Amino acid sequence: MSANRLARETSPYLLQHAHNPVDWYPWGEEAFAAAKGEDKPIFLSVGYSTCYWCHVMERQSFENDAIAAEMNKRFINIKVDREERPDVDALYMNAVQVLTGQGGWPMSVFLTPDLKPFYGGTYFPPYDGHGRIGFPRLLAALSDAWKNRRSEAIRSSEEILEMLKKMAEPPPTRAHIQIDEDFLERLLERSTADYDPANGGFGSAPKFPRQTLLELILLAERISPNPTRLEQVLHTLDKLALGGIHDHLGGAFHRYSTDNHWLVPHFEIMLYDNAMLAWCYAEAFAQTKNTHYGTTARGILDFILREMTSPDGAFYTAFDAEVDAQEGLSYLWTAAEIAEVLGEKDAELFNRVYGIAEGPNFADPHHNHGAPDKNILFLEDELDAETEAKVAPMRQKLYEKRRTRKQPLLDTKILASWNGLMIRAMAHAGKILNEPIYLAAANKSADYLLKVHRAPDGSLHRTSRDGIAKGAGFLDDYALLAQGLLALDRRDEAQKIAARMLNQFHDPAKGGFYFTAAGDPNMLIRQKTASDTPLPSGNAAATMVMLELKKPDIAAGAICIFAGQLERFGEGMSALVAAAQRYVHLHRSMQVAAGKAAATKAVAALSAEWTAPDLLHAIVTVAPGFHINANTAAPGLIPTRLFVAGATIEYPPAKQETFEFADGPIPIYDGRIVIAARFARPVIQQSVKLLLTYQACDQNSCRAPEKIELVVE
Repeated sequence: MSANRLARETSPYLLQHAHNPVDWYPWGEEAFAAAKGEDKPIFLSVGYSTCYWCHVMERQSFENDAIAAEMNKRFINIKVDREERPDVDALYMNAVQVLTGQGGWPMSVFLTPDLKPFYGGTYFPPYDGHGRIGFPRLLAALSDAWKNRRSEAIRSSEEILEMLKKMAEPPPTRAHIQIDEDFLERLLERSTADYDPANGGFGSAPKFPRQTLLELILLAERISPNPTRLEQVLHTLDKLALGGIHDHLGGAFHRYSTDNHWLVPHFEIMLYDNAMLAWCYAEAFAQTKNTHYGTTARGILDFILREMTSPDGAFYTAFDAEVDAQEGLSYLWTAAEIAEVLGEKDAELFNRVYGIAEGPNFADPHHNHGAPDKNILFLEDELDAETEAKVAPMRQKLYEKRRTRKQPLLDTKILASWNGLMIRAMAHAGKILNEPIYLAAANKSADYLLKVHRAPDGSLHRTSRDGIAKGAGFLDDYALLAQGLLALDRRDEAQKIAARMLNQFHDPAKGGFYFTAAGDPNMLIRQKTASDTPLPSGNAAATMVMLELKKPDIAAGAICIFAGQLERFGEGMSALVAAAQRYVHLHRSMQVAAGKAAATKAVAALSAEWTAPDLLHAIVTVAPGFHINANTAAPGLIPTRLFVAGATIEYPPAKQETFEFADGPIPIYDGRIVIAARFARPVIQQSVKLLLTYQACDQNSCRAPEKIELVVE
């Protein structure tokens, strides 16, 4: 089969789709121009190379000639690797969550040609069933909506975009907040409230290690010891190391557990998970001197050096979850396979120690009718020295046998931010465990990134493969690489990266950092976020860097801008809680006034009056000294829009005015404006909802877009 445009890409995920019959485009100008030129909506599919359900949807739909033909006929189809373009992924994932209340991958979003989302979801099966619409029928329905009810799709996209704009900035504080030790202690108590005393960890299945929370607790222990919380994190680390989520032969950890007991993992192996867990186990060893934690940290890092390190010293991204469309196939064993490798006598001991003797514990729902037929290795308790000495050579034999099996796909792209995390972990463990090999590996990766990923002007590229770098770096690329360099005591280089980060991402007016640099015309919104993902947020990492580089005012600004969000949602912001705790420990408490980060007082007021049973006048009153853009706005400005279900909107003529911030006259409204909403039939005994969106400006500049809602009886 001939290749599509993705064959020119470097991402292993995009290359996986290079021979689909779908006429895929990568994210970029060629695709956007095609959508506008052919007047077609865009189907945006976002995933990553180790995503199991991404592979399922590819096999079922994207490799299906009939479905692909419908996609090509009705849409411009764009495929994105979320690890290369986390900005695209984050923006449209917010849209999917607004539309459906949930998210995940593969992410499937339908956009207007100007990139505004009007419908979205995740995995769609190739046929209707189990309460889910089939992908072919969805394609036909959305294509028909675009052709025959386009105004509805556009109105939906505008409404979604307005919600995304509100989500892009941190919410204001609702009351005065004192960020001090007591405030941070309350956040820690809330963050650990869902601790599982039986199995360790926090929350329930699907159960993630939540490394940023583990690190927060360990960092807090350095400042203000709390035996109860330390016991919780150590218990969690113990249970993780014993469970099936831990690759007992290789040493690394899988992504998450599908059960509460850490037994059955989702088998992806991600660089970032292992970087953060290696840091935590090394730190646990530093605080307790328990050798099991040091051994676990070494197991992780040795696996990375053996199997996920490029010849140039940079660290690869991830191992896939499946082999030959079966989850975890290379990691699973039967008692007979173990006996064949170890012999009956050794197999008897090994099977008793690693749970094989209890019978099969893994059932693939897609094979063998969902009946258990293989085993995941796990331990009930830590091994004593005598048993460990006996089974260690057995593990090595099985590991060597496993290496002869067909291996899961290794994603060999290099990501700056993920490498920064592993550099930091290698440096931290190298110092604590007195292992020069880890420090050398961290320095070699740092050297590669500074040589290959850094452009002549000092900016960073996000990704590289085979020594070819591409894509602008994001906030977390700069912040996490700077943290890694600081862990290596390469302070001068960290300062240079941090200076560029401040130049491209910092918001000096409000505080905090944007995720993307200014100037990308194809990103509808610049987002400023501080929630962990499970990576530490870029704002949290940048704040830590600012504290380390003696820039406390910038750090304080970042913490304060998210104070309201910390107060309400701190459980999902462990990395920023850790940064705030570090700030308070080094400097002082902070006071954040109510309304911090809130929008200024609204410029426009909205009222309405009926002039006939089928005619409603919306009256917009603009404050003196301000104007709002007309419904047909100048390029780069946001037009005024009135949304009223079932009505045709009639806007008044615009005034043409000149301003210092504009090159020429622009169409505006000011003073009192009347916008007519005309209905096809009289509106009797029912209320009508009005939604007004507008952008207000004065003589010098324009404000962020705002909206007003009004219900008229």
